[in-house]
Amino acid sequence: MFGRSFNRQLKFILWHAVAAASIAAPHGAFAQGCVAARGAGITDAHTGALSDQEGSDSGLETSLGYRWFKSGRHYVGDVEQTIRERQQTQVKNNSNFLDLGISYAVNQRLRLALAIPFAVHSRSQVVRDTAGNNLDRFATESSGLGDLRLTGDIWILDPKTKRRWNMLVGAGFSAPTGNPRVKDVFEVYDSATRRIYARDQPVDESIQLGIGGWGIPIEFYGFVKLTSRLQAYAEGFYSITPKNTNGVPTNRSNPFEATISVADSYMSRAGVNFNVLPLDGVSASLGLRIEGVPVHDLVGSSEGFRRPGYAMSIEPGLSAQFGSWSLNLFTPVAVYRNRLQSVSDKEQTAATGVYQHGDAAFADFSIISSISKRW
Repeated sequence: MFGRSFNRQLKFILWHAVAAASIAAPHGAFAQGCVAARGAGITDAHTGALSDQEGSDSGLETSLGYRWFKSGRHYVGDVEQTIRERQQTQVKNNSNFLDLGISYAVNQRLRLALAIPFAVHSRSQVVRDTAGNNLDRFATESSGLGDLRLTGDIWILDPKTKRRWNMLVGAGFSAPTGNPRVKDVFEVYDSATRRIYARDQPVDESIQLGIGGWGIPIEFYGFVKLTSRLQAYAEGFYSITPKNTNGVPTNRSNPFEATISVADSYMSRAGVNFNVLPLDGVSASLGLRIEGVPVHDLVGSSEGFRRPGYAMSIEPGLSAQFGSWSLNLFTPVAVYRNRLQSVSDKEQTAATGVYQHGDAAFADFSIISSISKRW
């Protein structure tokens, strides 16, 4: 009881903090519906002002951020399962991320960054009888601290030379500080009594606060100045997670999906950025973005339950600098979604001879915003 009361209080605080700030840290978590890529991600603010690319003097920078998406469109492969909406059986995730970032520029080339993510999730789903009839719709929730991330970034070329191009590379680690075992009350149909009863069990993998294992994030960012006001950019992030599964039960019927997989995650984006008002530090960007979860991890096994897949989006953005303050807003809109066949899907197919390919719910768009201050 105390745990649930605390979660409700934390959710109330985070909601009001989000409403007051309406912003998000550039090192925030990122996700796409049920295909979740948790943990602090690559900075989404690099495509802003040129001063970021030219390096900054040593000093402290703090950031605060908000990220949101709502998913409910189900896909198997890249085919949308429209029948789910007609039957009103779709799962709906509503996710909010409030992230705190602290970075320290050792000099113009080297920076250390700490990301502290918080999340508030709700997941709406239906309970059905043995004939497949909808009996009720209920929601499960989770809220709290996510997985902390500490990284170091360095510019390949000395920014003091004002080069036409440069590249930033970084690496670090993410710590399993987020709870991967959050529980809530589920409605379960009992065919023997033909009644619905309540059962306390772990919430779905997509709204768990942590992955339950250590990660090794690797990131890069590069730019090329095409003209005095136009530049091209490319950016990427990949989180290596050596652990196989985290031991959290899924209560799924497929025996190969008994526990949650500790999955790698990735994000990449590229496009152009135009300085609309150079003197006022206002710029606009347009690019492509892809993010998701791979079928196989780079290191270690990939067993257990995961929803591998990815979403490709068109990503417009606006950035502004006011002295030591920076503001960023990005609204990626999904144009392609693909839920890939997982290792557990393939294992069940081989064991039963019946093809298995799970689904996932994706979002149409997301909102990513941030504010930062150099001290």
